[in-house]
Amino acid sequence: MMSLADILQLVVLCALLFFPLGYLTRHYQRRIRTTLRLMFFKPRYVKPAGVLRRGTTVKQGKANK
Repeated sequence: MMSLADILQLVVLCALLFFPLGYLTRHYQRRIRTTLRLMFFKPRYVKPAGVLRRGTTVKQGKANK
């Protein structure tokens, strides 16, 4: 069974390990997110639909029912 001193040593070890890693991750978060997105998700290209135009029968100010 683990003693209290062993548990405290594990807590201190994890704190010494994960606090700097968390700081670095926060600092480089945008770069990491962009790299992961480019590695695992394929970019999707959207074709332009052209110019949206109203029909000649629709006039401004009248509701289309």
